[in-house]
Amino acid sequence: MKHLLGGLIVLGLCAAPAAAAAAAETWHAFSRSANSAYMADVDSIVVDGDITRVLLAIVPLRGEAGDLSHTVDTYEFRCGPNQWRSTLSIEYGTDGEEMGRYPDESDWVNARDGTIPGILKEIACDGVRANPPHWPAISAFVEARAPSA
Repeated sequence: MKHLLGGLIVLGLCAAPAAAAAAAETWHAFSRSANSAYMADVDSIVVDGDITRVLLAIVPLRGEAGDLSHTVDTYEFRCGPNQWRSTLSIEYGTDGEEMGRYPDESDWVNARDGTIPGILKEIACDGVRANPPHWPAISAFVEARAPSA
């Protein structure tokens, strides 16, 4: 029993850095409209066979101070054939807490240059990065866009 507990503790200690690394975020704002900023989390990019995944946040540019509402979508790319699809959308409320998860069964579509999926494909597949500043969390972006009191 003592060896089992020791082994579990070692496993827990070894697993902790990997879990912490997986939770890292670096949000790059790469596009905006009159109402929203589009941000890619470059730390979320994962290659699994011929599929590359990345998270896209759509953050309102207007709202009350401290409003943390936003949406995070999971995009998948087939980099070679230049195709994308969305697989999951998660909505967050004004307090930043998750409100709902919406799986998406989209078909593969060609990523056209100059569109949000096209730019996101360049980030996920080609290593293109937005110019600084970058944010460690959506809340940091919201705080940065808030007018000074």
